[in-house]
Amino acid sequence: MKVKVDCTLEIDSKVMKAYIDDMGDGESIKEFVVNYIITGGAMCLDEGIKNAIGEEHATQILRWDLGC
Repeated sequence: MKVKVDCTLEIDSKVMKAYIDDMGDGESIKEFVVNYIITGGAMCLDEGIKNAIGEEHATQILRWDLGC
């Protein structure tokens, strides 16, 4: 089954810039937030499934668009 997720987040760009600069990975704020939300969300979903019903699950990210 494929599920498309589309959302808009409001963030504090100064805080995010400081966080990204501290990590030193060089991504733009937009790239960082998209990567963080998508990968973190998929991992949380799989962990929740395993904790709830004991089944291993691997959510596959098929595509994402930075909207550039």
